[in-house]
Amino acid sequence: MKSILTKWIALMSPMKIRNVLLVSATLAVGALQPAAGQIIYATGFEAPLLVAGTPLTGQDGWAGGPPFLSNDAATVIASKKGAQSVRVAGADMVRSDFINTITSGYYDAVGSYRHAVDYDTGGTQTVRVSVDVRLDGRETPKSNFFAAGVGAIGYNDEGGSEGIGELAISSDGHVYGYSGQDLVPTFLAVTHVALGKSHNLAIEANFADRTYSFYVDDCWLGTFDFAPTATSNVLRRGSLLTYAAPDTKKDKKADHSATYDNFTIDVVSESSE
Repeated sequence: MKSILTKWIALMSPMKIRNVLLVSATLAVGALQPAAGQIIYATGFEAPLLVAGTPLTGQDGWAGGPPFLSNDAATVIASKKGAQSVRVAGADMVRSDFINTITSGYYDAVGSYRHAVDYDTGGTQTVRVSVDVRLDGRETPKSNFFAAGVGAIGYNDEGGSEGIGELAISSDGHVYGYSGQDLVPTFLAVTHVALGKSHNLAIEANFADRTYSFYVDDCWLGTFDFAPTATSNVLRRGSLLTYAAPDTKKDKKADHSATYDNFTIDVVSESSE
């Protein structure tokens, strides 16, 4: 099955890190592989690499997607103490008839903010993509109205994008893990979380065993197989993701927002084989 990214015309592509740990955002395939525990890319979204009050896309290797996405909704913000993070306000998300149609009304606005690494694991490493996410707004019981999270993206044999796990906090008060392969998610793992608080979401993609695992605040939620089409040993990118359903009389995008901080892609283990 092709990834949600391909189907949407390539829709997608411990605490505050004060001094940004950065191994070149343009890391080339074929470069020396970091050993377990080393960082491929990390950012606390801090100055001077990122400028507060401006869109995330176009800075420090971050990119958006097609114009029907909410590419400018992700903004670098600064606290009163000067610490920076990224915020996506629901009011800034752009409604798309195209998204509404292809998801049969499940979503009508999507933000996909991507950092490419094209990191070759050699088929022996487990790579983690993680971020701290806080979802603010009215809880929407039994309705996945507004969601924010992280995605890991690989490749298929044709060079297209393949989802190898997505993990997102929903306004219904849960975190859901799913493959990232479908236009409308099929939930594989779930746990309850408190809204209005920061939670660490992590996906560990094991390229040796061809599995991915979900973690919320360091608690394991489950391990699942790569899709058969996710054949490459290369991690294409990690993405920050925001999803919103069509507004109703009771639920409005403008009543919700997501804040992201401490985005990291790192090597967590390596197979001896």
